[in-house]
Amino acid sequence: MKNKTMTTAVLVVSLLCAAAFGKTKVACVGDSITYGLGLADRAHESYPAQLQRMLDETTPGEYEVRNFGNSGRGIYLDSMRGSEKRGFRYMPEHKAALEWKPDIVICNLGINDNGEYIKEYTGGRKRGQFVDDYLALLGDYRNANGKARLFIWTKLSPLAEGQRFYRSPEPFLMQRDLEEVAARGGAVGIDMQEPLREKMDEIFARDRIHPNAEGARIIAETTLKAMRGGRGASDAKRDRLSRLSSLLSRHDDSGRPFEVWLCAGQSNMQKGWNEFNATPAEKERVEKELKRLDRVDIRFWDFNTGEWTKLTRANALRKSAFGVSFAIRRAEATGKAIFMLYVAAGGAPTESFLSEQTMCAIGKDGKPLYPHLAAIATNRHRLDQNKDFPCKWVAREYPRRRANVEEAYWWPVSKMYDHGIKDIKESGIKVDGILWYQGESNATTCVAPDTPTNRDYQLETLRALVAELRGDRKIPFIMMGLPKMNRPWEPYRAVQKRVCEETGATFVDTFAAGLGDMNDVHPRDKAAFADLAARAASQKKL
Repeated sequence: MKNKTMTTAVLVVSLLCAAAFGKTKVACVGDSITYGLGLADRAHESYPAQLQRMLDETTPGEYEVRNFGNSGRGIYLDSMRGSEKRGFRYMPEHKAALEWKPDIVICNLGINDNGEYIKEYTGGRKRGQFVDDYLALLGDYRNANGKARLFIWTKLSPLAEGQRFYRSPEPFLMQRDLEEVAARGGAVGIDMQEPLREKMDEIFARDRIHPNAEGARIIAETTLKAMRGGRGASDAKRDRLSRLSSLLSRHDDSGRPFEVWLCAGQSNMQKGWNEFNATPAEKERVEKELKRLDRVDIRFWDFNTGEWTKLTRANALRKSAFGVSFAIRRAEATGKAIFMLYVAAGGAPTESFLSEQTMCAIGKDGKPLYPHLAAIATNRHRLDQNKDFPCKWVAREYPRRRANVEEAYWWPVSKMYDHGIKDIKESGIKVDGILWYQGESNATTCVAPDTPTNRDYQLETLRALVAELRGDRKIPFIMMGLPKMNRPWEPYRAVQKRVCEETGATFVDTFAAGLGDMNDVHPRDKAAFADLAARAASQKKL
C-alpha cells in the first residue's frame, strides 16, 4: 500500500510539473530507420511512436515525442542523392525540429554516408570532414535550445547479410568518429548495434536494413534506457577514466619513481596464486612470493571493476599469479613502485583485445590491412554463428559462457578492448611496457584431432595485436611463448617468434626453457614463468 501511495504521489508531481512547465519535447531526427520506412503502420510502429507509448506508460503526459526522420539522409553536406543534396541539415525536417526547440534530441545518422565515408581514408575527402559536419548539425540544436540533452547513435544499427554494405568496414571505422562527435558535442552515445544484432536476421528480414516493428521496439527501448541513464553513459565513462588515472597523477606529483605495465592475456595471466596453493611444495612457493610482496609497492588496476588496489598478503592471492610475481621481480630490480593494468580473462581469444576499427583497418587503396580480421568483424554474427571465426573451441564454448552473467562480456571480438584496453588508451596513462601471456585459444582449432589454425591468420592477428597495444609508441612488449604441452603448438610458437622479430617485441621461449606441463594447459609454477619474463624486461630500456 505504501509503494502504491508513493507511486501515485510521483505521478501527481509529474503531472503538475508538466502542467506548469509544458511537456518535455523529444525530437527524433535521422534517416529512414527513424522515419519508419517499410512498416505497415508507421504512425504506430516506428521507434519514435513506440518511444512515446513507453514514456506515457511510465510518466503520462510528461513527454511529447515527434518524428523528424527523412529517408536517405546523412551527415555530409556535399554528398548528393541523385540530383539533390543528401545532408540532413538541408532538409525541412531539420528546420522544423529547430523551430520546435526540443529539450531532448535523439540523432540517428551515418548509415547513408557509407560509400562516401571511405574516401576519408583513401584520399578522396579531407580526414575529419564527417566529424566536422556532424558537430555542425549538433551545434544547430545547441543554438536552438542551450539546455537540450543530445543523444547520438555511436554504434549504428547493423546491416544484415545481403545488404549492399553488409561486408563494408565503413560502419566500424565510423564508430571512432561517432564517439569523437559525442565527446566533443557533449552528447551521450547509444550503442544500437548490440541490442539489434542478437535477432538481426529476423529483424531485418524484409530488406536487410530497415527494422520491422519488433526491431523498432528494441530501438525505442534502448533509447529509453539511455534517456533514463541519469548523468549519462559519457559521464560514467569519465568517472571510470578519472579513477584510472588519478592514482598515477598523485604518485607522479610525489616524485617517487614508478613503472606502469599492461598485463593482458587469458587464463594463464588471469589465475591467482590461490589456484596453485594445494600441495606443501606449492604452499611454500606461495609463501615465498608473499614475503617478497611485503617488501615492494605494487598497485593493481582491474578492468572488471575499474578500481585500484594496493596489493597485500590479504588481497593478492586472487590476483594474477604470473602478473603479480612479474611485478614483484620488476620492483626488486628497479626499486620502483609497479603499477599493473590488468586486462585478462580465461579463454579470451586474441581478437577480443582488438578494436573493431583495427580489425577493419584499410590502406590507401581501400583494401583491408587485415583481411581475415575484417571478415570476422563485418560478419556481425555472434562467435558461435560467425563462420569466419576460426577458433572453434572459443566459438563452441561461447554459448555456455554467455549464460554466465559475469563472463558475458569477456569473449566476443573487441570486448576485452572495449572493457579494458580502450579505457587505458583514453585515460592518457603512459604505459611503460606490455606483458602478454596468451595464445592457447588461437594456436589450434581445439577440436579433435587438434590442428593448427591458418598460419596467415595467426600472423595477421598477432601483428594487429602488437600494433593495437603499442599504439604509436615502441615500448617494450614481452610476449610469453607457449610452453611445452601435448598439443601441436610448435607452429604457433614459430609465428610468435617471427612477429616479435618483425616488430621488435621480445619473445620469451618458455618451451626451450623446459617450462610447462605435458598434460595441463595451466602450468602451476607461475614463479618460474615470471623469472623469465622479468629477466627479459631487465634487458629493455624503459
